[in-house]
Amino acid sequence: MLNIYKIEILNHYPRIKHAISTKAFGSMKKEDGSLNFANLLKFAKTQNFPSMPICINQVHGTTIAVIENNRELILPKTDGMITNKKGLPLTIVTGDCLPILFYDPKNEVIGVAHAGRKGLAAGIIARILSHLQSTFEVNPKDIIIGVGPSIEKNCYEVDEGIINEFQTGFPDFTDIFSQKEKRYFLDLRAVAMQSLLKEGILKQHIEISDICTKCDERFYSYRRGDRRKVFASVISLI
Repeated sequence: MLNIYKIEILNHYPRIKHAISTKAFGSMKKEDGSLNFANLLKFAKTQNFPSMPICINQVHGTTIAVIENNRELILPKTDGMITNKKGLPLTIVTGDCLPILFYDPKNEVIGVAHAGRKGLAAGIIARILSHLQSTFEVNPKDIIIGVGPSIEKNCYEVDEGIINEFQTGFPDFTDIFSQKEKRYFLDLRAVAMQSLLKEGILKQHIEISDICTKCDERFYSYRRGDRRKVFASVISLI
């Protein structure tokens, strides 16, 4: 479907269902910043997700929640979720940040992470992988990673201070920014890829979408002016 985006590497596994919405379903947040459950439900129904998507109040942090049931549909101040329970669609909403979906087919465990500039700098990838290992005894070499549409480097201009922050925080990482005269551009995807590899994820198990949210108008983009509009990325064990 043209209105749905899928990550190819995750399509090979019949025990999960995943999908990423486009503007065709409207924004997953209302103008007041609250989640738009009507649009979320409309999107979920078209994909036959087993229940209402479970969402988080994302704050660009590193808090990870272990989901056992769907009694609570919005978790406060959280930027990642993991579960080994079937029928619980884990959901994040983004408008330039990286939506990262995790799946361990050996242990039947899934996870999601909202990885923006602040979250990446704070180590959200290491954090969620640590939780997956400590909670479900997951081996990073078994994990399949799908990263949905996000803003590309050439569209993500930042100030020199942010570049210095990433160079200090990730001294071993290479090619994570570019400079054009006095303008700096940060590559969030490169930071995510190298963070995943550092944590033991196999390169052949990682797929990062090359779709830029600012350039591709099928998706909402904060940098393009969609200040309160976002799309959803959902994964569920079935």
